[in-house]
Amino acid sequence: MSNDSKPFLEHLEDLRKMLFKSILALILSMGLCLVFVKQILTLLEHPLARAADLKGIKFNEMLIAYTPMSSLNTLMQTALMGGVIVALPFVLFFIGQFILPALTAREKRLLLPTFGIGALLFLGGVVFCYFLVLPQTLIYLIELGDWINLRFSWALDEYLSFVVQFLIAFGLSFELPLVIVILAKLGIVSKAFLTRYRRHSFLIIFVFATCMMPTTDLFSLMAMAGPMYLLYEISIYCVGWIEKDRARRESLDNWEDDYPDNS
Repeated sequence: MSNDSKPFLEHLEDLRKMLFKSILALILSMGLCLVFVKQILTLLEHPLARAADLKGIKFNEMLIAYTPMSSLNTLMQTALMGGVIVALPFVLFFIGQFILPALTAREKRLLLPTFGIGALLFLGGVVFCYFLVLPQTLIYLIELGDWINLRFSWALDEYLSFVVQFLIAFGLSFELPLVIVILAKLGIVSKAFLTRYRRHSFLIIFVFATCMMPTTDLFSLMAMAGPMYLLYEISIYCVGWIEKDRARRESLDNWEDDYPDNS
């Protein structure tokens, strides 16, 4: 039975099940992150520890708890942010299951690879940020503080928000090729369109980086905008390949219509 032929109440029941499974995945992910919260905190603090070591600063003097509730707030904040990130692939999969009956057979086959590629691209953006961009940005901020004679210290919860926003921003930015390929598959964009507005795309990418990044220093903005534009150029090639494949299949279909097999 297709999704369109279902009664309205069955749609609501499917939606209720999808929401229940998504919320359950989030709760379980938060619980898991709470169990390993010390390891997660150590992982998130590593870029700052690396920057402090390079600048000869004692790392344990850089993160400060300003209120008695800071420790509890940090634990809950880490569990929540980690839980959302861990649960996100499962939530997307549940959403995919909900819309699956409305898809064609070919679209159903592409659903799982699409989720897989999206997860890998997101992970690639996070890794790129964690090992390359984030430490250099922290070094820049420390040096800026030294230049204006300010002692560099950070509230732990504010630092965690800063780092997670950085990581998520880069993870999302690396999804650009997947978004463009999906739009090309839907016939919304073409290689000619992407090539024609190449210069405009860099401006849009730079504005996106400015909105997503928690800092406005030129290094961080270019560290996001540069790879995003490179991914845009790669996307143009991918869309060109998709259009050639589509034209080949259409040509083959037309040939079969003109010369049907009568054997």
